[in-house]
Amino acid sequence: MRMRPVDASGDILPVLSAADLVTGADAVAVLVGDRLRLLTGDWWENPEWGCEILELIRDSRLTEKDAQAISTYLASYVRETPDVQDVRDEAWEFAGNQLRWSCTVITAYGNAHIDYISNY
Repeated sequence: MRMRPVDASGDILPVLSAADLVTGADAVAVLVGDRLRLLTGDWWENPEWGCEILELIRDSRLTEKDAQAISTYLASYVRETPDVQDVRDEAWEFAGNQLRWSCTVITAYGNAHIDYISNY
């Protein structure tokens, strides 16, 4: 797998040659990040595609039970990403109006760490 590199905000960086592309586990991590940032309804061609995190946290006050359900959802969503074999070491916390979730993604190329922050 090869992906265009992104900066800390997820913006695509310029690529001048194929050697500038991200490969292996790092490429899988870029794809996972892209999928987590694409929210349901954001893409007009396929509005049903995307992460449903906002729908999960919109209608209820977040509790410990909700957080575990959200973490389980995010892990299953990430597992659907091409070349992801497993998701391990999930951790989450609520800080102010942010949900912070992290995990280790297991791929055929090696492992990659994922950090995801969602404002609600």
